[in-house]
Amino acid sequence: MHEKTSFTHSYFFFFLVAFSLKLYVFRLLQFEDFNPLNTIWYELCFIVILFAIVELFIKKGKFTVYIILDVLFTLLLFAMAVYGRYFHNIPTYHALAQVNQVGSVSGSIWLLLSFKDLYLLVDFVLLIIFHRIKSKRFFPQDRTFTKKSMLALGVVGLLISILNFSLHRDEVIRDQALFSKKYGVTNAQLIKANEDVLGTTNTNISKVTQEDIIKLKGNKPVPFEEHTYFDSVPDKNLLIIQLESFQDFVVDLKVNGQEITPNLNKLTKESMYFKNVFQQIGSGNTADAEFIMNASVYPVGEVPTSQKIEGKKVEHSLPRLLKEEGYFTSTFHADKVTYWNRDALYPALGFDAYFDSEYIGEKDIIGFGPSDKYFYNRTMKKLKEFQNTGKEPFYAHVLSLTSHSPFKMPKEKQMLDLPERYTDTLTGNYLQSVHYADQALGKFIQELKKSGLWDDSMIALYGDHSGVHGGLMEEEDNKLLKEILNEEYTMEDRFNIPFLIHVPGDKDKFIKEVDTVGGQLDMMPTILNLMGIKPKGLYFGQDILQYKNNLIGMRYYLPTGAFINNEHFFIPETSKEPVRVYDLKGKSLNLENPKQTFKSDYQNMLQLYDWSDAYFEELPMKEKK
Repeated sequence: MHEKTSFTHSYFFFFLVAFSLKLYVFRLLQFEDFNPLNTIWYELCFIVILFAIVELFIKKGKFTVYIILDVLFTLLLFAMAVYGRYFHNIPTYHALAQVNQVGSVSGSIWLLLSFKDLYLLVDFVLLIIFHRIKSKRFFPQDRTFTKKSMLALGVVGLLISILNFSLHRDEVIRDQALFSKKYGVTNAQLIKANEDVLGTTNTNISKVTQEDIIKLKGNKPVPFEEHTYFDSVPDKNLLIIQLESFQDFVVDLKVNGQEITPNLNKLTKESMYFKNVFQQIGSGNTADAEFIMNASVYPVGEVPTSQKIEGKKVEHSLPRLLKEEGYFTSTFHADKVTYWNRDALYPALGFDAYFDSEYIGEKDIIGFGPSDKYFYNRTMKKLKEFQNTGKEPFYAHVLSLTSHSPFKMPKEKQMLDLPERYTDTLTGNYLQSVHYADQALGKFIQELKKSGLWDDSMIALYGDHSGVHGGLMEEEDNKLLKEILNEEYTMEDRFNIPFLIHVPGDKDKFIKEVDTVGGQLDMMPTILNLMGIKPKGLYFGQDILQYKNNLIGMRYYLPTGAFINNEHFFIPETSKEPVRVYDLKGKSLNLENPKQTFKSDYQNMLQLYDWSDAYFEELPMKEKK
């Protein structure tokens, strides 16, 4: 029977066509690649190899094996499609190691589903139909192929894959999606793995100086102890508050006559408020923001830094520098310390203590954990304990949680009276959640004032990353944002985060808006400048109260090499877009040759990444106790 079955009627042919069509449509939707030859040349060879192995070694249950492979392949493409809508990129194999962290965005996944994804199920639907009508004419059949024919097909597929790999293995992957479009999705994964094994830098980091980093950004280096404001706020507690998913556009924003963040608004007018600061996180999101604040080193990109840092020691971190000055250092987060590998991150940074869900408890749950109000109450209790038991001066890094995507607040905690059109939109939910978070922050500030800690502490506050972005947004969200901002919602709006430093006492010189462009890497050196503590070793940010020129890089959420300087936002070519350049108000600039115009800053940005990666790799290992 098998010998009479034609090749086009075989399992091999049916699933080969099904997989090929899925890959073609995937490339079409992800890369806008209409050329089927790219699918055949770059993608099909790996499927042929896999199917040749099935035909050679599976004698019984072959159809079941094909179905299992089809299910796994479909799930993989589906995951990559959803990932692409959220991050505007193609996931590397590293993303698979983060499956256990999916809780951080699981509530948002439903917002990323699309009817377009149904193409992934067409072959299953056809098989069911063929089976129901019991049509042997259409339903694929088992066929025994000669070993020589399958070996020949497998060898051809292998030779093509080796050729593709060999031709491009020495190219550095700056953008996974663009590389996948040009040279194949699977080939890009193999080349990425090869790159990870061999490394992409031969930099001797010991020869790089802090002056080199400052100069590369267009500044003339000034000795740290000669910086403006150096040692202006010595011997005070340091309290740093990291606000979940807070963007700068909500500051001073009113909707329907209501202030979205009244407490934050008031605080900005009593502080140094840095209006042009941008996120610089990688795939570690909130945990990456923690790392950047406490290390002033670039995150490693598509792998959460907290995962790569296990066993290492950041010798010149903020906690360790402050510990040398007699500070007790601690960090507070309402989740489990194992979440996003914080149990590796905190020892690497050198915190004396951390307080996670075991201490905070699990009351008044909203979304992923206890409400900010409950969290701040528990944090306040511990800060008073520090105050009463001689653990001063102290440094406390406090991380809020409630304003986390998908921003679904219980009805009784939705305090804003928004127009009906905001109901059940991402924008409406976001405004409700940050308004609640602001209320909780206001009560925390009141308690700090009552305890006396407010007057004896320097307070820094910043947003960890954007909340309203990417594939989560519907057309209605764009309309609502345009309405409340009185202009288009831009990428600059998305990545711009609030940052302020409040100095105790009534000191006018510390109350002002600072327009200097900065990033999360600049927060640590700016804070140390005010405290009169000179950093040690290399750091990749700069004191934005001193230097006016800057070069801000962002990995993962933008292609590697994208940067923000004093006036422009430069984004290299991606799989769907050519080089783009915007001014810092989000206006697109139509330049004749933008790649050449910004070649110097682009190369300098890559150099900064190279130095930062080399520095990270050379971090010493912690001594085992």
